[in-house]
Amino acid sequence: MKSAKPIKSLPDDLPDDVFMLGSILFNEQQKTLQIDENTIDLTGTETRVLRIFARQPNQTIERSRLQKEIWEDEGVIVGRSLDMFISKLRKKLETDASVNIVVIRGKGYKLEMGA
Repeated sequence: MKSAKPIKSLPDDLPDDVFMLGSILFNEQQKTLQIDENTIDLTGTETRVLRIFARQPNQTIERSRLQKEIWEDEGVIVGRSLDMFISKLRKKLETDASVNIVVIRGKGYKLEMGA
């Protein structure tokens, strides 16, 4: 992890590609999560997955939609790839217990964000 300056205050109007996920700042453009004074880099795929969740927090996103939007251009979809990226994102988000990606059995996933 590379260090970054702490977030002291955020504008009320965040840019369209910057999201507050609990206490975590997700910058889609820079492909980073900023947690306290730490910046965590995301891969391109992790960023694409998290962007879908960040734009629809607390809503179930169908597994098939995630797979289509993330891997459609690559032609081949490997069944467990999505699970692997969800697992990696969970680990990166775990510093804030109010933010979690949960499985909705038989449907897909949801980015749950507590109050």
